[in-house]
Amino acid sequence: MSDGEQSPQENSCFPLLSSCFRSKKKASSQQDTYLLVNFAPEAEASPVKSAPETRPSDVPVPPPQSLSPGSSFTPKPAIIVREESVKSSETMVPESDLWFWAYQKLDEKSQKWILGTSEPKPESGKQWIMDLITLVREREEAYKDSTPKLKVGSHEIIWRDYANKTVTWLITIGEIAANFTLAPSPIIWSALKVFVKANVAQYEDLVAIFGCAEKVLSIMRRGMVYEVVYLQDRSSNAAAEDLKEILIELYNALLRLLTHALERLNEGQGRQFLHALISPGKGAELVSALSDHEHKLSMAIQACAAVQLQEHQNLMQSLSAPLRRVDENVKNLVEHLQEKSLHEALDYISAIPMGKHHFEKRETRAPETCEWLLKHRKFLEWEESSCSSTLWLQGSTIKVGAGKSYLTSKVIDRYFFDNEAQGKNDEGFAYFYCSRSDTTRRDPKPVYQSYIRQLSQLNHYPTGMHKNIFNLYRKAKKEQRQLSMPECKAALSELLKSYPRTTLVLDALDECEVDARKEIVLVMRSLATDAERPVKVYIASRREPDIERNLGSGNLIEIGTSDNKGDIEKYIEQEMTRFNQEWESVSQGTREEVKRTITDQSDGMFRWAYLQWEQLKKFKTDQSIRERLGKLPKSLEHAYDEIYSQNEGYELTILQRAIKWVLCAAEPLSNEVLLWAIRLETQTDSKAEAALTLSSPVTQSTLESICSNLIVRDSQLKVWKFPHASAAEYFEGKHKDWTTKAHEDVAILLISYLIDCYSEWRIPHWNENSDLPLGVLDHGDYLNLEHPLQDYARRFWAWHARSASDHHRVSPVLKRFLGAAGPQKSSSQQYQAWCQHVNVNTRTGPGNLFSYDLFPAEMSIFGICALGLHTLLEGWWDKDIDVLMVNGREMDLLSIAAAYGHRSLCSDLVNPGSDIDRTLESRLGSALAEALFHRQVETVAFLLDKGCNSDIYMDGQSLLCFAAEHVEQLVEILLKAGADPNIQCRRCMFGCALEAAAYEGRVDSVKALIKYRADVNLATASFGVAFGSPLAAAAYGRSLECVKLLLEHGANVNAQLNHGYYGSALVAAVFRESLECVKLLLEHDASVNAQLNHGYYGSALATAANIGSLECVKLLIEHGADVNAQVNHGNYGSALGAALCGRQKDIEIVKYLVEEAGADVSILSSSPSLLSGIPWTYTLSKATYLVKGGYVQASVLADLGLQV
Repeated sequence: MSDGEQSPQENSCFPLLSSCFRSKKKASSQQDTYLLVNFAPEAEASPVKSAPETRPSDVPVPPPQSLSPGSSFTPKPAIIVREESVKSSETMVPESDLWFWAYQKLDEKSQKWILGTSEPKPESGKQWIMDLITLVREREEAYKDSTPKLKVGSHEIIWRDYANKTVTWLITIGEIAANFTLAPSPIIWSALKVFVKANVAQYEDLVAIFGCAEKVLSIMRRGMVYEVVYLQDRSSNAAAEDLKEILIELYNALLRLLTHALERLNEGQGRQFLHALISPGKGAELVSALSDHEHKLSMAIQACAAVQLQEHQNLMQSLSAPLRRVDENVKNLVEHLQEKSLHEALDYISAIPMGKHHFEKRETRAPETCEWLLKHRKFLEWEESSCSSTLWLQGSTIKVGAGKSYLTSKVIDRYFFDNEAQGKNDEGFAYFYCSRSDTTRRDPKPVYQSYIRQLSQLNHYPTGMHKNIFNLYRKAKKEQRQLSMPECKAALSELLKSYPRTTLVLDALDECEVDARKEIVLVMRSLATDAERPVKVYIASRREPDIERNLGSGNLIEIGTSDNKGDIEKYIEQEMTRFNQEWESVSQGTREEVKRTITDQSDGMFRWAYLQWEQLKKFKTDQSIRERLGKLPKSLEHAYDEIYSQNEGYELTILQRAIKWVLCAAEPLSNEVLLWAIRLETQTDSKAEAALTLSSPVTQSTLESICSNLIVRDSQLKVWKFPHASAAEYFEGKHKDWTTKAHEDVAILLISYLIDCYSEWRIPHWNENSDLPLGVLDHGDYLNLEHPLQDYARRFWAWHARSASDHHRVSPVLKRFLGAAGPQKSSSQQYQAWCQHVNVNTRTGPGNLFSYDLFPAEMSIFGICALGLHTLLEGWWDKDIDVLMVNGREMDLLSIAAAYGHRSLCSDLVNPGSDIDRTLESRLGSALAEALFHRQVETVAFLLDKGCNSDIYMDGQSLLCFAAEHVEQLVEILLKAGADPNIQCRRCMFGCALEAAAYEGRVDSVKALIKYRADVNLATASFGVAFGSPLAAAAYGRSLECVKLLLEHGANVNAQLNHGYYGSALVAAVFRESLECVKLLLEHDASVNAQLNHGYYGSALATAANIGSLECVKLLIEHGADVNAQVNHGNYGSALGAALCGRQKDIEIVKYLVEEAGADVSILSSSPSLLSGIPWTYTLSKATYLVKGGYVQASVLADLGLQV
């Protein structure tokens, strides 16, 4: 094997298995008794047709792994077992091999089948496992082109998951064997190998084989664990003997199942057998009987002694953990990065701290609660099936506060935090806690972005990130934008295809707005339905009609009173124990009454139980506690009423202020923000000049006491929030007389606050590349521009103003801030100061605001258009408006409004006479281009509906081409509005929209463009074009589906391209080493020997040789490529010349061309000078090989400029 060549084992699960078997523990001191048994019965017909055989041979049974050369161990006297089928040869078998005793109970025909073929048998358990893994993967690969899903009864299974589960079970069994010196029996390995190798007529039969093998291996693992824990290294007792007998019966049932399965396959009943396997009880008596054997096994385990060793306890706990798949191909998708680059990329995609959200739930979840969910029948069915499916953990609409989020946290722990196998598997897992208290956690896009971040990295590749996601991040960062919604959906789809299985967990869906949760549900269902690998979706929410309508009720778990009763009881017990010192005077009888009363009256509502305990623990005597128990509120709403009514006077005012701020906050509020915000006061009338005042200080502990669990401070995130969605809903419903005014109250306070702040500040001179010289922050000076409250006000005042329901209350103070003289006249000094502040430090401005759009700040009209404040200033902002004025970036009012997606403002500006097709001196040049560039879909549609010209350019690229590249949903909108599908760009790497769509793999856009008569053979010639045709762009982009579409609609596979870098579609595909695209083009008669007149290489074979793709070289030669063709265009003259100058140092391709493909080395003498900027280090080894091998004179290469 050459230095650069990898063995098959290096490309698979074998390194993991090898490491397992290298870490064996010390062998047992008690040695097994051996039986001399013959394993060479006479050959008879197999129960089914299997792969061709020659003759049966012995199945070697290795001695215990503890025996080694030179061992002083002397075996105990052997028992000679002789039967009619036994011949003269004998083999040692351990007495503890329960599979052997199970084998002895089989009929003779089955015994002979299990012996398998005459091929050499592996010498170790490790090799058995490796051989089986290789066999499974080979058989799976043979049917790789089959449909990924198979309908079996009511189940739509993803059949490849059975292969992945089979491989994972094999590795798991190998780990147990290695760690506990329990050599797997060659009997079951032989049976499985013969079974997996059986001939199949159709892929459904192979699925049945994998399904049955997976079932056998999963039960085999369980039996193996019980052998290690209860039978290995233990003295015999009645319970152990019973367990041994039951395991033998179970193993016998598994062996009979394998022979029965093959008989069914031979009868053409593979699909029916698979149905019985998936739905026990619907046929296949042997399948149904397995559950009886497993039940007997569970009963026998209960009779065995308690597990003492920690390692055995861990092994037993692993039986209840989920199976986590492995897939050796996943490592090829990972790009390894420096730690800094990795974290920058991940944070760019999503900065939401999901770990903190989870640990807040995890740390407050009562120990040993929520276990019932993980044992629920529907949960286990959802978890274990090989189908994509959704599980809905549902709480009643009426009964809120049932503890769904704690149950969700338990599920997350199961998959991500409690599972030791987490670091060894290749599954995708992501979770998200929605929250109505945080605007970033109740919209679809942050959910998708967080999922993408989590799925783009696997635990056992700590420095790695999914290659395609990293490339997507780099593209978005280069364009100075976040991921778009279509990009998020496409990225999720890509990730779900990458892993053997993916689990997505979503908590508190009902805390999102109705439209948002509809979007999330439909997208997640679509992703799961379309995925070719199993996708498990777990959603927890209340039972809302819209969620039920969109999600369906097929597979849900509804939380009932009885489900949570045990958890509530445990919680109260634990709290009373923790509170034992404070309750030293409380009798045991009273404690029992507390536990019983709260549990019974909670009706399964964890939140209600928590609030009652918080009230009860304040009392210290039996009498006061019993008195309180008699006055418990009847519902969660009554509980909130009780807490709210405890405050009066100024404390009630503080409570209401805090509630309003938290209820409408744009982001969760820190201590520094909220404790100052609740002190802000203005006069209650509508006077524009109302002064802002500051009330007396309130500490954190005082506010916590006043709020008393109505709002709380998150210990993980250090922010204030509603502890439960029901608390926010209580105030929005029961106290809407003042909560509906929250936004305008906050907006008035923030704008007044900014006026005061900027009245004290004068615009200094500064270096525009540095932050403002504001000095050291004094938290006691709330007017300081670095105060946290000022930071919040600076970023969110406009958002609160736009969100106000009563615009008339906000407009007076807003006009004062902008400048009472009018929006086109001199603005206020305070507004100008704010503009300068956010301009010098853009991190402190509104999130999507480009601060230069505000200037010149002396006129507030530009800020009004950018921030969308027009609805608050009716009759004032547009008085005598000049729609032609432009800002400092040469954008008119319409283009500013379009860039920020203010559709209604665009309508207002068009009516007074704005020229919607006005050509501007700005970078993008028009209002329509601004809207499209910023992905403002509704605004683009509006402008087109108003007659905007769609055949225009921005920065040299047509709008249609930009949409095809970046905003897929706008492609058909533009085409419907009359956009020319064949418009060519002036300066663009694609040249036309069809090229861009084909390169990006946007199948729907390609279809739409073709539907509207896009020319599939359009020869593009714009400045900077990279490909020259749509087909070449699709081939280079590895967009197989787009290549197929273009060919189906007449794309010329042999078109000579006069622009771009490649000269033909085939060369573009070869350059990107897209073997599937190369094969497809060749199947459609692409000329493998075409002499090209443009591009760098001159031919497809020269391209493959130069880039170092041996696979492409072989493929082209197999399809007739002339290895000795003179290449008239390009830099190399021949394929051999191209290989010689390739940027790879090894001789692999040169050697192949010369020794196997028959390349004539003399062709080099007619080549042009080959050294064109190629470092000699790349050519030296190849040139030396040719000279030393006698293929060419050194002088010939020297004449070409090559050093030898």
